Amino acid sequence: MSVRVVAKREFASLFRTPIGFLLIGVTLLLNALQLNAVAMGTGDRPSTVVLETFLLNAAFVTEVLAVVLSTRLVLAPTSSPLLLSAPVRPWTLALGGYLASLSFLAIATLASLYLPALILAYGKVSLGHVAAGYAGTLLVGAACLGIGAAVASGTRHPIVALVTTATIIGVFELSFYVAGVASLEWRPWLRALAPVWNHHESFRRGIVQLSDVVYLLSVAAVGVYAAGRSIGERRQR
Repeated sequence: MSVRVVAKREFASLFRTPIGFLLIGVTLLLNALQLNAVAMGTGDRPSTVVLETFLLNAAFVTEVLAVVLSTRLVLAPTSSPLLLSAPVRPWTLALGGYLASLSFLAIATLASLYLPALILAYGKVSLGHVAAGYAGTLLVGAACLGIGAAVASGTRHPIVALVTTATIIGVFELSFYVAGVASLEWRPWLRALAPVWNHHESFRRGIVQLSDVVYLLSVAAVGVYAAGRSIGERRQR
């Protein structure tokens, strides 16, 4: 069984029940609400500020979606006795399940593109700015899913995976503020942990920085690697 087969099957399973459609609907609703209630403010903000605020909040919505999808990573390949005993490499299971969830997250996130299109229609922002912002949002989602995959592969309980993943991501984000009161030598390291507050900032300003891309992809890769190792260890028990 190849990565493609595992990913295709797990992706399709997300739409066999109303849960997948419900998650997409809730994601769209949250992004629409935050655009109108938070990003637009009183309606007199410059279009660029509205877009940057929308992208910031959209990144947090994507983080929440990634946390929820981490429970799916428990329910799908890593907790199935059949898959754990099947002649499939642990990395295939880990990467296939991860790619399925990442594809779903990308669809749910990109479905909200009509919202910044409204800003384009009534204001002055560039398509490149929107593209960079969404690229950063998807990378944040990929990193958070990597964390979720690593956590989910080590537990059989979806709620444990959800709470643990949310806690780790929350600590990463809060480290940005902890850096403000930490000693000087620790500040750069603490700030560097925050996926949204630190590494998404350039994207929501319309700038793609290689260092941010490398960090977010590295977190995703380490998470999938840890998931593969965990699945392999569980097979040997």
